[in-house]
Amino acid sequence: MDFDLTRRSFLKSAIASPFTASAGRPGAFALGLRPGPQELFENPHIIRYDAHCFTLHEKDQFIFSGAFHYPRCPRELWRDRLEKLKRAGFNTIETYVFWNYHERREGQGDLTEFEDFVKLVKDLGFWMIARPGPYICAEWDSGGFPRWIVAKRFPLRSDDPRSIETSRHWYSQVLPVIGRHQITTGGPIIMMQIENEYDYCPRLSNAARLAYVKALAEMAWAAGINVPLITCWTRPARENSDPDMARVMDTCNFYPRWEIVKEVVPALKKLHVEEPNSPIAVTELQGGWFSGFGGKLSVHQEGVDAAQLNSLTKTVLEQGVTYLNYYMLFGGTNFDWAAKNLTTTYDYAAPLREPGGLWEKYDAARLIGAALALVGPALARAKVSAGTVQSTNPAVSVTERENAKSGVLFVRENANAEQKYKLVFPDPNSPTRRPISIPREGDLTLGAREMKMLPVELPIPGGHLRYTTAEVFAAGEIADRQYLIVYDLPGRVVEIGLATRDEPHIEGETVYQYWDADYESVVVGLRVEKKEKIWAMNNHLLLALAPRERTRGAWTAEFSPAVLPYAEEAKPMLVPFFADAALLRGSGETKKTLWAEFEFRPGEHDVTVLLPPEPAKCRVDGAPAEFHYVRPERRAALHVSTPALPVEGRTLNDLATWVERFDVNSGEWRTGPLGALDDTGDIPYGYVKYRAEFNTAGGDATLFISGLAEDGKKVFVDGKLLEEASSAKKHAEAKLAGLAAARHTLEISYELFGSPNFGENIGELKGLESARVGVEEKSATPIETWQVQRFPVGMRGRRLDPGFGASGWTPISLSASAPKGEVVPAFTWCRGEFKMDPPPREWSVPMKLAFEADRDALLYLNGRFVGRYVTAGPQSEFYLPEPYLTLGEKSSNALMVVLAYSDSVAPIRTLRLAPYEEFATRRTRIEFEW
Repeated sequence: MDFDLTRRSFLKSAIASPFTASAGRPGAFALGLRPGPQELFENPHIIRYDAHCFTLHEKDQFIFSGAFHYPRCPRELWRDRLEKLKRAGFNTIETYVFWNYHERREGQGDLTEFEDFVKLVKDLGFWMIARPGPYICAEWDSGGFPRWIVAKRFPLRSDDPRSIETSRHWYSQVLPVIGRHQITTGGPIIMMQIENEYDYCPRLSNAARLAYVKALAEMAWAAGINVPLITCWTRPARENSDPDMARVMDTCNFYPRWEIVKEVVPALKKLHVEEPNSPIAVTELQGGWFSGFGGKLSVHQEGVDAAQLNSLTKTVLEQGVTYLNYYMLFGGTNFDWAAKNLTTTYDYAAPLREPGGLWEKYDAARLIGAALALVGPALARAKVSAGTVQSTNPAVSVTERENAKSGVLFVRENANAEQKYKLVFPDPNSPTRRPISIPREGDLTLGAREMKMLPVELPIPGGHLRYTTAEVFAAGEIADRQYLIVYDLPGRVVEIGLATRDEPHIEGETVYQYWDADYESVVVGLRVEKKEKIWAMNNHLLLALAPRERTRGAWTAEFSPAVLPYAEEAKPMLVPFFADAALLRGSGETKKTLWAEFEFRPGEHDVTVLLPPEPAKCRVDGAPAEFHYVRPERRAALHVSTPALPVEGRTLNDLATWVERFDVNSGEWRTGPLGALDDTGDIPYGYVKYRAEFNTAGGDATLFISGLAEDGKKVFVDGKLLEEASSAKKHAEAKLAGLAAARHTLEISYELFGSPNFGENIGELKGLESARVGVEEKSATPIETWQVQRFPVGMRGRRLDPGFGASGWTPISLSASAPKGEVVPAFTWCRGEFKMDPPPREWSVPMKLAFEADRDALLYLNGRFVGRYVTAGPQSEFYLPEPYLTLGEKSSNALMVVLAYSDSVAPIRTLRLAPYEEFATRRTRIEFEW
């Protein structure tokens, strides 16, 4: 399939009718009446929403969420990944619930893993959005439908009675789990999605769509689901004339790359018109993109970088969105559940990378999270300003959203070039809506495609921020000092307006300074340097201006003021650390000491901490450390050195090999006619072998092969490859020219690597349908009897026996100069054993396998699948999850490589273990004592 035309495509047609979103008890609309405001929600004191936002426990909330698919991450790593997302300011985690993953055999469902994930999400303080389908898309095999469902051969995602009944079967398992973890019963789940982008489901009438979605909603309500039901790009949910559909909230999904304004803005305006009583929401906001075979890896694609995430997010905020969910926030690994043509890596170029690494896109998301912590409450009920908002440069657009006396300016560069400009906007705190013109001197600068989110009339500890042309990172207080931290690019002059009753005294050099007695405001111009600078105003407000790059590694940690001498207030202190730290891992305090533990990459690091009053001692990793304290600025400066990475890569040259052929005496084979593999029970993620014999009378015979799906296959006659028949086409044929009149052996390797996750073929059956030999297809003689091996000798279902190949194999060393050989009906199993010492305790060093070959291959670590290598690319590095590795001198790891269509190891060009150097970090503990 063409992955450019999948569910991620932008919906360009008109898809909805006027709609009022609401929710209520089952049967509340039995008379077909629309509910009044008091009837919208069963537990409105716990959860409700209106045209602006969600309200949880009587507090308006901005839902800042991201997708995390628990099957794409070993459960031992869930906590690490979730803690990193918590540090970035996210308050909600969204996940699909994968039907085929949980019920691989009919009637043998197990939701334990999903429920464990829900519990951990709650323990870490998140809310959750559950999306149980039944259809989920997700670049997942068959869009989540189990193979035993596919084998029943009915129209999936339809109002067919069999589809309704099997959906009920799935819901009977998953809804009780969701129900007991709803926010209304003390759990974290605040929303549940039914279906998924149903507008893209092909060949269904409007009536059929409505019937199916309505049936799913009724199942949910009957099961006691009383949190809001949502869906996305699903026309029936906007059919408000149906009283049941009026209770389901529809949303948008966006994957625009850089076509942000063109695709996003009109669709959100349309959604707002058609859903006047529900918040404007984006269920999937582009967090990256997947990678397919023959294409580019996610991180090498255009339009999915940190700058795009920044602009896209601020655009939807500008349009009034108060619930957004990045897809993906953490992508992870497909393992052996990838949809057809999808790579093993599902890194997605997401903010949190596949091996748990942090990069500039994580930093961009975290800076947005930091801003939302300050302006989120104002944005929750903000409206577009009714006053005049202007930019002097037509290439720079500006919008102001206001909530009472506060507002937020959204400034965007639209011509993909650096711009100079001035702004005029109304002061929301002024009774006369007086215009504010900025800057007082010179011009402002905005980079190509840059977008800013600037607070107006924002209350901050100890004061009031009138406005700023730099973005805000944090505001807080420490003992008797308050602070405000803003950031921009070095060399720019930023302007900040602050409320003050009297003309202030500012310690430190400013570019300019104006005092406005009538409005009790001071306006200062400050230049951004290469490192952070701090000004003290009226001896109580510390104004910190940092370059954006330093702010990417800046963090705030909360402490009790009891650690300070003579502390008078009981308010917690939010202490900022300026550094280039990858992560704040933890913090705490003792009687006279506060500490923070950071993850630093190898190299030299300057750290600045705002710490009134002056500490007596500083320690780094328990050792005394020098620091410099500047009293007027209340800052302590120190230096941290992180040593070089203590882990090196290694090449695996010494292997043991075994060649697996189409040997009916090896492994489990079944005898019978051709047909759907789905009818025979479990099917693999891998290669299925077919073997048969046939007679020919010689001459110009032709082999005709028909498959049930467009899956790859290699066809061999008497051990020789038939290239014409070896393809992914459903119907293939090849001339058997020169074949003697005799009995011949036909061997076919069927490549069973997932089904489409989208479109008409999500329910495709698998396997060979027929094979015939003759002059013409109609009169050709069918080959009736076949021997079929679904799983190779070493496999136990989807897992590899870790002991397989431990003895009886041939030792061999890799040679870079060996010829790769012909394509043959054989698979070469290669086993490489290695020991690995654990990295020092304070280090986090994810590992990968670098693999290149002239044949496709499957990769297993200690019996667990870690990758599918395809010569077409793009993936040649495979994440080796830490829980899959056995560490220590007394333990050995087994790496298994299965080379396709080779009877030697000659096709292997690279087989090397290596650390992800760009994501390796060392934990460093910084302490201050009074």
